[in-house]
Amino acid sequence: MLGKRRPDDEFEVVGGIKAPDAELALILAKETHFRHKEGVEYAVRRRGESEIHVAPYQGEILGGMTDHSYRRQEAYTGVGAKLKRVSEELARRGLRIDAPRPAVGRGRAHGDEDHSG
Repeated sequence: MLGKRRPDDEFEVVGGIKAPDAELALILAKETHFRHKEGVEYAVRRRGESEIHVAPYQGEILGGMTDHSYRRQEAYTGVGAKLKRVSEELARRGLRIDAPRPAVGRGRAHGDEDHSG
């Protein structure tokens, strides 16, 4: 499998794919190695041969279909207000839990007994 990181780069070996034909190899390469914008173009070549099969997907079409907005702070805008609304609605329905929060850190597992002393 061959890939280009930038449009002006030459193809370089970036991995391997086992497939019965070039068409399936291109599909597998896209789905396994180029789905998160790891490059701008990719191709496959059967081991020992010189013919390169260039994929039809390039640039913006290649990879990046998964929404990764959760990685940025602005993706959480409004979460606090939503949590407050949900808490108020649960309290209105009588479903609020008023017990204190559990202690931070590791506690004893259920059924463990203290054998000290």
